[in-house]
Amino acid sequence: MNVRLVEEKDYGRVLEILNEEIAARKFTAQLSPATMTMRKDWFIHHSAPRHPMFVAEVDGYVVGWVTLTEFRAGREGFRFTSEISYYIDSRFHRQGIGSMLMQRAIDEAREIGFRNLVAVVFDTNLSSRKLVKKHGFRLWGHMPDAVDIDGKTIGCDYWGLKIEK
Repeated sequence: MNVRLVEEKDYGRVLEILNEEIAARKFTAQLSPATMTMRKDWFIHHSAPRHPMFVAEVDGYVVGWVTLTEFRAGREGFRFTSEISYYIDSRFHRQGIGSMLMQRAIDEAREIGFRNLVAVVFDTNLSSRKLVKKHGFRLWGHMPDAVDIDGKTIGCDYWGLKIEK
């Protein structure tokens, strides 16, 4: 397996993985399928050194991705805090891919100079909760019934990691 910076050739595959999760209605509050037009600026943003995107490949096939995203955009006081987001193709769950992506993003966040990482995880997403705990994240906050997906409400947790130099 290889973890590397995203390239333009990967954009379609990144959207396929995201759209799979949107359709599953379990792990993201985005409810409408993502299109290249909708996500063009997002890809540009994640091509910049401060907020990179990494993909995981198995035999040259992209099976997951992770991003570091500006937390609370436009609020300079959060400049040392980044949100981390990740998605893995469901056919490749429980193979250590999430862990490899998470570690790469944490290492990169440290190099960039972030002091905090925040992962926003549905309280029903037990796999993600295990992953963030494994990497040292702690529960920093809970928003009960904050997400509504097709009339079903779900709690949302904020997991935080203090990054040491």
